[in-house]
Amino acid sequence: MEKKLTPELKKYKEEFDFLHKKIGELEWEIATIYYGRKVVASSKYETLEAQLENYRDNIGMLVEKIRDEVRATNKSK
Repeated sequence: MEKKLTPELKKYKEEFDFLHKKIGELEWEIATIYYGRKVVASSKYETLEAQLENYRDNIGMLVEKIRDEVRATNKSK
């Protein structure tokens, strides 16, 4: 069943999909960082971990915005 989203929720959906994809890509990169190598610079690993944490924080904040928008939309109906 397709939900009819407000313009704001559509924007949030696009942002959520982007962040979700980036988190998946970073998780994969971290999981396979040693594939074909014996050594990886710790700075590269730390950079990937920092990026991942940043995307996770951003998606958490976005989820709160989405919940607020849903509440506001439901109240106005």
